Amino acid sequence: MTLRRFFLLACAFAAPAHAAIVVDGKPDEADWADARVFADFRRTQPYALDAATLATQARMLSTPQGLAFAFRCAQPPGVPRLKPITARDNIGAADRVNVMIDFDADGKTGYNFTVSLSDSIEDAVITDENQFSSDWDADWQHAVHETDEGWTVEILVPWTIASMRGADTPTRTVAVYFDRVVASRSERSATPPVFYGNQVFLSGYEKVEIAQYRAQLLDFFPYVSVLQDLKNPGTEFRGGMDVFWKPGGNFQLTATLNPDFGQVESDELVVNFDAIETYYSDKRPFFTENQGLFDLRTPQDGLILYTRRIGAASDDGSGEAAGIDAALKVNGSAGAFKYGFFDAEESGDAGRSFRAARLLAPGETFSIGTLVTSVDRPALDRSALVDATDWRWQASERMRFDGQVIASQVDDAGITTRGTGGWARWVGTVNDRWEHDAWISHYGADLDFNDAGYMPRNDLNQAQWRTRYKRNDFGADSATAAVTYTGIAVGRTNDDGDRLSPVLRLERSAEFKGGGKYFLQLRGDLAGYDDQIARGAGNVWRPSRTSMWTYYESPRVGDWQYIVGVWLMQEGVHGRAVQWEPEFTYYVSDRLTVDVTAYVRFSNDWLIWLDGDRLASYRRKQWDTAVNLNWFPAPRHELRAKMQWLSIGARDARAWRIGERGRLRRDGTADDFSINSFGVQLRYRYEIAPQSEFYLVYSRGGFERRDGHADDPGELFADALELRDADQLLAKVRYRF
Repeated sequence: MTLRRFFLLACAFAAPAHAAIVVDGKPDEADWADARVFADFRRTQPYALDAATLATQARMLSTPQGLAFAFRCAQPPGVPRLKPITARDNIGAADRVNVMIDFDADGKTGYNFTVSLSDSIEDAVITDENQFSSDWDADWQHAVHETDEGWTVEILVPWTIASMRGADTPTRTVAVYFDRVVASRSERSATPPVFYGNQVFLSGYEKVEIAQYRAQLLDFFPYVSVLQDLKNPGTEFRGGMDVFWKPGGNFQLTATLNPDFGQVESDELVVNFDAIETYYSDKRPFFTENQGLFDLRTPQDGLILYTRRIGAASDDGSGEAAGIDAALKVNGSAGAFKYGFFDAEESGDAGRSFRAARLLAPGETFSIGTLVTSVDRPALDRSALVDATDWRWQASERMRFDGQVIASQVDDAGITTRGTGGWARWVGTVNDRWEHDAWISHYGADLDFNDAGYMPRNDLNQAQWRTRYKRNDFGADSATAAVTYTGIAVGRTNDDGDRLSPVLRLERSAEFKGGGKYFLQLRGDLAGYDDQIARGAGNVWRPSRTSMWTYYESPRVGDWQYIVGVWLMQEGVHGRAVQWEPEFTYYVSDRLTVDVTAYVRFSNDWLIWLDGDRLASYRRKQWDTAVNLNWFPAPRHELRAKMQWLSIGARDARAWRIGERGRLRRDGTADDFSINSFGVQLRYRYEIAPQSEFYLVYSRGGFERRDGHADDPGELFADALELRDADQLLAKVRYRF
């Protein structure tokens, strides 16, 4: 018996005994006859809300092992079955089913479990009604079985999958949602018939009372890794451990010692000339486990606790990633409250300390909570404290109010700065066709939660209104199944009262009966100031600008699927730009898939900041291309190849200086330049057992900026292949005990 199994205890309080469910894809155990049945599947993509074209039945059963789910999916031989084997969290165009669960039935946090016809899987955490994060990778069981007339799926979600309130009671109320996707028809059907794109999604799940069981779990995940640097020859050995202890749903602890965050998952290449920092997701296991309670966001895509700050570039100025000695996370519940504590300590004299504490009082109609973060940065003589209080009131089934109040205090070299901000939102669903939401926000000029969080900007006052209308009453002779119209109006100022460019946006999204989707967006940025482009050196007056973005997403046709789009825009001082956006996927077989994207932008007036109050505009040619290959030669073996190339050629430079009332005036010339960025990763993964893996990863890449003009794509690509800022081979074993 393994150590993990030794600590796995399950006992019923007031529920009948069950035989163990064998997760083999065949729901043929006698206990399934006692399961709750969900059979009223309605089409939500296209948003017709009529009966699904293929029958689907879902069953739900509470067992000592966990919550068991079974699907019976009718799919006769005349309906194509799309079942490519894919990497985790990357299913794409495939037949699949989804189970989504809110264990506390309070609309705060949900969990998504997806299984495709090939038995590939996805899992995600759902917050803020419809925000999905697929960074989380959990331990759950799944299996698929095919017959001539259809296919069946079994899923077992253990009781230890997440922290939940009231884990000691004999029963509990959960909220559940089921859907099925028929990929060849681009059709999704669901019960209850709510759509994940709506503002009311998570709180629209069906509530079900079930028998509850207790479970305990203790997992150790030691790892060993070897990194061979091929550019500057040298070898680095590392070892450490993650610990997941779950004595019950009311309390769960996650810890990590000397973690290894070597890149077995590579980030996308980005060259960012904007004033707003690029956001990256986090796939590191410690930071994704039980993270939903800490996932507190703002409507402008801000995040109060942004875990990529931990282990990021060190404050010592070396540019190297900071090491992490240890980190600890606690989640639990006590009475009517949920709580969480987070602590991470970086190594060395420049090491930062990150702490967070979360308290939430959820209720059926009203909830309130607070998240406090603290960061100590000794190398910079800086510390930061942030308190974000969030609330939510479900006034009725179709009306919701929510918001936050945020306060920050930053002590930087003996100078203390305090800032405040917040936002409030109203969401109203009139009926199945009409949906409105509006929000107002204020982020003071001194508000700063960037030390522990991600704050796109401060010094902002904003109001937004959005209306969405869905039409699904097209005739039988129409190729269109459903259309969604969206209108958005945004008004903004900064704290000095400067009018920032207002935005008007109109969108139309059409879904077709034969599969596929067409999208059109028209946007107008009205005249106003840009107070960020010069990095605080002054505001730049921008005249009115318009843009159009459109694309067509095909259903899978034979072995191909594609997206073709174009973006026409005004940018810079008085110029225009066009960006072509083709994407192609070729299914060589169910085990081998190739994806190719090539975004190409041509601009005659690309405006960027140089220094001080000086800017420059250029003619630009930009290539952003990627090729991904995913091959599964045998069960538990996975080989992925990823290549990305990004280049920019900027010529015919014209220099500008900010003049009176933000108007730009010519100020000589600036230097032409070109940028080349290239990255390639070859990754082999072998699954030893669930959550036990061996990786062998080769990575190479580099970045180069040259003075002078060069925009010939062939020349730039040839030069990119020579870039070698990093060249390394990593072997890693992570094993679960």
